[in-house]
Amino acid sequence: MEVQLPGRNYQGRGVVSANPGPDGEQRAQIEALKAEVARARVELQRAQADLTELQKKLKEYQEKERQIAEVMILAQISAQRTEAEARARAEILIQEADEELRRRNQELELLRLKAQRFKKDLYTRIDLYRASLDQIPDISEEFTFTPTLISREKKPV
Repeated sequence: MEVQLPGRNYQGRGVVSANPGPDGEQRAQIEALKAEVARARVELQRAQADLTELQKKLKEYQEKERQIAEVMILAQISAQRTEAEARARAEILIQEADEELRRRNQELELLRLKAQRFKKDLYTRIDLYRASLDQIPDISEEFTFTPTLISREKKPV
């Protein structure tokens, strides 16, 4: 970087003088420029420190964002797995309930058949008893039964 001053050339760190010595005004300008350069360097260092700090925070935020994304993906996978397991379990429960219902319906049908057979058998027996009762003659009063008392005592002979 080259700065032009009246009577001097400024190149980087060194000053090349065209005159044998700077006068008071030029010296003041040089000191002012040196102070400005020093302030600029301090400001640059602060800016670099701020930049470093911001880059560090950015990396932290990016890491947190990555972790959150991983957690969200794992949560979604877990939720999908849980849902699939719940659906499978529900399907098994439905199948078991259907099988139990089918088995109980078969038992009910068997019990209905047994009840019908029992009822039919009972009516058949009642009809047989009725027929048997119809075959017994009516006992009229002319056939009266006179009970006889039989003693069990032994009589002397």
